[in-house]
Amino acid sequence: MTEYQNQATYVLLAIVGLLIVVPLAYTTDIFAYTLLPKRLAFSIFAAIAALGWLTTSARDCWTIPFQTPAIGLGVLCLFALISLVNATNLWVAGSELVFLLTLVGLFFVGQRATDRDTKIWTLTILVTGAAVSIVGILQYHDLAFTHIPSNGQPSATFGYRNFAAMYLVAVLPIALFAFLYTNSRPTAALSFITGLLAALFLLYTRTRGAWLGAFVGTLGAFILLVARRTTRAEVTDTIRKTGQFKPVAAGLALLALLYLGPMAPRFTDTGLQRFDEKKADLQSTMTSALAPSGDRGRLAMWQRSLPLIWDHLLTGVGPGHWEFAYPRYDGGAMIRPDSAPKRPHNDFIWIASEHGLPGLVGYLIFLAAVLIYAIRSTASGPAGRREVTYAAIAILIGVSIHACFSFPKEQPQIASVFFLFAGVAVRGQQGRSLPEIPVAAALLVLGAVGTYINWQQLNFDRHFLRAMLAEDSGRWQDMEREAAAGLELGTFRSHMYVILGRAHEKQGQLDRAGDAYAKALKIFPNSWHAHNGSGVVRKRLGDHPGAMVHYERALKIYPDAPSVRTNLGALYRAMGNQDRAETQFRRVLQSAPLNEGANNNLGNILKARGELDSAEVYYRRVLDRNPGFAPANQNLGDLLTRRREYREAIRHYRAALEAHPHNALTMWSLGSAYESLGDLGEAETYYRQAIEANPNFPRSYFSLATMLFGVHRWQETIDLFETFLTMWKGDPKFRTFAEGRIKASRDWIQRIEKK
Repeated sequence: MTEYQNQATYVLLAIVGLLIVVPLAYTTDIFAYTLLPKRLAFSIFAAIAALGWLTTSARDCWTIPFQTPAIGLGVLCLFALISLVNATNLWVAGSELVFLLTLVGLFFVGQRATDRDTKIWTLTILVTGAAVSIVGILQYHDLAFTHIPSNGQPSATFGYRNFAAMYLVAVLPIALFAFLYTNSRPTAALSFITGLLAALFLLYTRTRGAWLGAFVGTLGAFILLVARRTTRAEVTDTIRKTGQFKPVAAGLALLALLYLGPMAPRFTDTGLQRFDEKKADLQSTMTSALAPSGDRGRLAMWQRSLPLIWDHLLTGVGPGHWEFAYPRYDGGAMIRPDSAPKRPHNDFIWIASEHGLPGLVGYLIFLAAVLIYAIRSTASGPAGRREVTYAAIAILIGVSIHACFSFPKEQPQIASVFFLFAGVAVRGQQGRSLPEIPVAAALLVLGAVGTYINWQQLNFDRHFLRAMLAEDSGRWQDMEREAAAGLELGTFRSHMYVILGRAHEKQGQLDRAGDAYAKALKIFPNSWHAHNGSGVVRKRLGDHPGAMVHYERALKIYPDAPSVRTNLGALYRAMGNQDRAETQFRRVLQSAPLNEGANNNLGNILKARGELDSAEVYYRRVLDRNPGFAPANQNLGDLLTRRREYREAIRHYRAALEAHPHNALTMWSLGSAYESLGDLGEAETYYRQAIEANPNFPRSYFSLATMLFGVHRWQETIDLFETFLTMWKGDPKFRTFAEGRIKASRDWIQRIEKK
């Protein structure tokens, strides 16, 4: 094998590695457990391919066509670069821009592919497609591979069934046209098996947009094939050469799909993304598109994205920044307490939003030019290339249709195949050209930079997941440590600053919390979470007008945010406006009757009015749903203490302490309840635990000192009250009381010493 052949083989094998590893890659210890490993693998193999390409180009100084498709991509890339001026998070913008440019580089790799390359790439996709389809089918029937993480089974190694369906939109036409064109029975058998498995898995995903894309794309390319006499004759000839194998295989495939396709899923899925009644079977899935809310909020997102596009018509909002700009336009349509849209579920709207209308025009020029050239080449191009050209046409049409309802441009497993086969489809163009060396060198740099960015992002996401898990379990120091460690790697998720702010807030570090929320708002000005957190901090620092500003901004972004309205109600309470506070809490309960914060706070208002029975109803409504909810247990304990039902109060205080083991207020409350029962030993234990948990909590010193005065422990009384006086800034009568007890204790000590 010559040196040139060795170097060309490096490119071939690198793309083979990409086509195998990217669909299969996933991990289990990060938040984006499939996307980031796949993007990392994509960048690594793109860099390897570029290195091989660069060495061959440096020797022979070859050129590649630079015709209309490349010009369209050039316009898209130019405006993607221009859109950086509007980006607020450069880590996110850089990551998305590098991914886009690397995909464009893959298009040029496809343009220079040989027939040998495309044959091997096709076989690779057939084998990989069969493998992931087997995994997905077995998951659907709950037979195997259910341990692979997923947000919506069956998803094979893609993390969500829609992402698997995207990939299958490309696998199916490759399998079909390989089956039709090959003279080899082994290849026909492989393509038959892959096509059957991929079609069955696609049915099992219940993904309507992918169904439509795969059907229209494959059918359109097939009609084009049979409409031409020459290609029809070619396919007829290959069928004749393989005897009865192909007709029998096609019949068996149809029977298998008719029998296996309608089978009900056997896996157990109770998550938010599980199959609902609208997708219980194949028929209901197809008819659900016409049902009310069958669009799943897509129309609302598209409608609200149009003003966003208009406001940034020429320069867009920046790569990866639709999610940062969109909340301002949402008006409560799609944002939820625990989620917000990250993309508009329409790649064309997404491109126009982020790269401006000229960027979308460039992309449409690219698509149209590739399709036109590919269709022409099926009539005039070499016969040996028609198989892959028809597959490319089907992929371009199918993925583009699916892109009207989803986001294949984000997912490397389908985006890489899309751009690679777009390049393959336009091989042999004549006219203007570019030297390969700078293009290959640029792809090498992009692959290397992408590898670095994706590695950083993958490690960032590991800390992000750990920080969220720490928050769920109330481990505030761990939460702070993980968030800080992640942010040292880059600001790949602005919400990490919100997590850091909450960690500081929970530990009483209000200034540091405010700084974290401010940094979140700098890169994501439309984050209602960050505005809400800033409002909490401003309120606790006594800046009620500042808190009001942030709460109002949060509600402008997400008008029905339960936590914001609950916090706004608490702010009104602090400002003495009980009526407005109650209005906010009751508004939350209208849409979310079981909202824990609103029920708890409404109970507090009623308790303050002396309506203890009504307040108890709201506290118990919370605890019936969540017996471990600490604030409701604390407040119900306080209510029961007012009724002198101390033993029942202790039970709720203990439940609150179990949820938050280091809460000084709850420890103090337990001490007070035990003191009221006359159990001074237990009371002293909890008072001292409260002091240890929060040395700056004056109530613990005051209560323990008062109790110890009653049992004649004079010196300890003096020490505790003196510490209390150094930190008390409240009602002066408590200071006067403490000073009186100190004087009385000293008098008793002097009397004892005189005796």
